[in-house]
Amino acid sequence: MLVEDLLADEELSLDVRVRGDVTRPVRWVHTIEINAPARFLRGGEVVLTAGVWRTAGVRARDFVADLASADVAAVGFGLVPPETEVPEDFLEAAREHGLTCFVVGVEVAFLQVVQAFVSSKRAEWERPLRRHLDQHDAIVAALRLRRGVGTVISVLERQLADPVAVRGSAGLIAGRPPSPGHPVPLVGEGLADAELLLPVPLEELDVEQHAAVMQAMPFIALEIERSRAVRATELRYAWELFEWVETGTVGLETVRTRLHSLGLPSDGPLAAVVVRTGAPEAVSARLGEVLGTDGVAARRGDEVVAFVRGGDSVPELARGLHRSVGGVSGDARLGMGAPGSAAELRVSLLQAAHAAEAVPTGTAGPSGSGGWMTHEQLSSPTLLLAAQDPELLAATSRALLGSVLEHDQRRGTELIPSLRVFLDAGGRWQEAARALHVHINTLRHRMGRVEELTGRALSHTPDRVDLYLALRAIRQTRDSS
Repeated sequence: MLVEDLLADEELSLDVRVRGDVTRPVRWVHTIEINAPARFLRGGEVVLTAGVWRTAGVRARDFVADLASADVAAVGFGLVPPETEVPEDFLEAAREHGLTCFVVGVEVAFLQVVQAFVSSKRAEWERPLRRHLDQHDAIVAALRLRRGVGTVISVLERQLADPVAVRGSAGLIAGRPPSPGHPVPLVGEGLADAELLLPVPLEELDVEQHAAVMQAMPFIALEIERSRAVRATELRYAWELFEWVETGTVGLETVRTRLHSLGLPSDGPLAAVVVRTGAPEAVSARLGEVLGTDGVAARRGDEVVAFVRGGDSVPELARGLHRSVGGVSGDARLGMGAPGSAAELRVSLLQAAHAAEAVPTGTAGPSGSGGWMTHEQLSSPTLLLAAQDPELLAATSRALLGSVLEHDQRRGTELIPSLRVFLDAGGRWQEAARALHVHINTLRHRMGRVEELTGRALSHTPDRVDLYLALRAIRQTRDSS
């Protein structure tokens, strides 16, 4: 409180007779009626007197001089009936020392002046606490509208007027990283990897900024713990959902209920995503962060599976998701199935798996591998082989071509390579013979031997398709091994 603030209090109706430095802060308000009062003062006080000291023969000049020597901020003279005016020698002494002097009217008690000062001082003392409470209330109000670390960071940024961020072991969690960033570890269960990035070191913040940071940190820690707990629960729910869809072990209504509990439309449109990667944990976390409320993702072995809300353009969505996960895994091969209803999720999941398997290597990513593909790009039915169990493929192909393979191994012939070239040439004898560098009769003899061993006719289209698929299956099982 300044002297001018006290003088401006309308309830006190103080009458200024000598105006000195009214911008001085008031340390306290004292009532003093003794000789030589300076010994009881520390400087900066407003002294109130009714001139009782005059009865002891003390002169106004000496009393005011003693106050001035104590460096008081102002002096107030209280009128007591029958006195109606401040003694002129008192005013003259105040003028001489440049000391602010005011009159306290008969109707105003000294206690009122003291109370006005105390009320103002109390408000001043309470101001930091109120700001602290306001900061708390601002965070709570914001979290009522939207939960999350980003909400707390936004409030803190407004209070500091500078960018701040939260960083974990997997990278940025929320906010805008300041440059340079000064880390402050967050305290909480499982938060050893998390820290708050400030624009300046914590100890260099002013009192209010420091209080704002300390106020926000428990909220940040709580929101991180909450989001991680929610994420862990969602992962368990999502993993079960993927299992149900793939195996078909539960009814459609159960699937719809689980979709609804995960915040997804219970009947679509939803599309499946499968990501094959060498860093499934990091990709799962990143994909879950990118999808937010638009999908769920979970790790399943060495791959990541997700269900996402179907957009207008599946290729654009697949490209965007691959770009997002590419930052944590350059070898990510992403496949996306067709959007559809809950009843069509299994087909979409199979399509996504086929597409991920069919992604050609060396097409994207900083490591020189990875890429993306959608169900629309699966133009060949032979890609369906990618979804089959390798042992099943091996058994099926051997059931048809086992005798031919054994013939080649036992006699050193080349029936299998010749059959592959013949089928790749579309059954054109002359073209296949040239590619094999053999006489056409030699090729006819070899193909006749294949027909004898397999019991299939190369002139019959279904048999030719079976032989072609069996050859592809043999190649695929060899590649996977």
